[in-house]
Amino acid sequence: MITEIQLEPVEEHTATPVLFKGFVEPGAQAAQALLVLGKVARTRFWMPPSMVNRLIAESDPVFTASRTTLRAEAFSPCCGVYARLDLQEVGSLGEGCTNVDLSDATRTVLAGVVAQDPLHLTVRGEGIHLRTLDGQNDESLVPLPDRWVAGFAEVAAVTAGAVKMAELDKVETQAFLRRLPTAGGRSWAVPSGRGLRLTSRAGRDSIPASGLHRLRVVEPLVRFARGLTVYTRPDSEVASWVLQLERARLVVTLSPEPSRGFSGEGGWLNALAAGLDAPELVAGRAGHDVVDGTWFPRELPSGNAPVNGRLAKARELVAAGAVRSLPGGGYEITRAGSVQRVRLSPAGCTCAWWAKHQETRGPCSHVLAARMSAAEA
Repeated sequence: MITEIQLEPVEEHTATPVLFKGFVEPGAQAAQALLVLGKVARTRFWMPPSMVNRLIAESDPVFTASRTTLRAEAFSPCCGVYARLDLQEVGSLGEGCTNVDLSDATRTVLAGVVAQDPLHLTVRGEGIHLRTLDGQNDESLVPLPDRWVAGFAEVAAVTAGAVKMAELDKVETQAFLRRLPTAGGRSWAVPSGRGLRLTSRAGRDSIPASGLHRLRVVEPLVRFARGLTVYTRPDSEVASWVLQLERARLVVTLSPEPSRGFSGEGGWLNALAAGLDAPELVAGRAGHDVVDGTWFPRELPSGNAPVNGRLAKARELVAAGAVRSLPGGGYEITRAGSVQRVRLSPAGCTCAWWAKHQETRGPCSHVLAARMSAAEA
């Protein structure tokens, strides 16, 4: 469990209306990177047929910026792909955050930036302004979907503690990205010479790569790529793929499977059940940089993290006195005619959730309730 989180220093009363104003160089690379973020925000990599109408209504893109590095972030509408562009060496920065819609007009302006064309960007709390040789456009602040707030929190949970597993040079990076699969499937990436190859079997030092076809979204940036670094935690199902660019990097973190969105995972449940008091985490207001292993503030101007159903049910079970400790260890949880038996070491439960997922998506409500009861005893 993470007990201490250090954010980049934020001084009180220093917020400025302008978060950044200046040229982003190289212009063509920056323009393509922003277009990639826009594509992520518009691309559904998993489409449950029964939810099409509701999910389309939630498909607004998101653009965020924060202080010491200018960061632009996006989730896919299915919340299974997270992408963050870190623009480095951009000069003086303010502090704050804004979310905008990269509209057709903005994408047209960005698409016109070629070769050494300049790209001037202004980021304010109320939106952004783009100007190029061929045009300009403004985007205003838009609401942030609550589901993405939960996604920000979960990405931080799964990347905290990740370590570097592979580092490719320019030639191997471009070769690997051009060999990415075109369809989904369960796979792992393993070192092969100076590069990586995909395999259907997990082994020592293997990197989770299920649904790696989703990484093809970075194709417009392959020609700018200077290297690729991959981060993951031991026994994790999630990897972050970091594309090194000139004075910038693009971090793409993929959920364990296309059908699993980050917003539905339970990375912070155990810590919350144990009494973690870090509201900035569960509200998406603390971002984690997997490259530097540091935390940065993300003061979202809108959106609220939805209450996790399992955590809410666990609290209800404890409050209702449904959790009973058993002689010799373990717990029995009785509610509405249902009886489940729980052990804490090693963790286990007789419910259907545990039989299907164990703790790969966070614990079930019964294990959470037992842990809460054990902490109160």
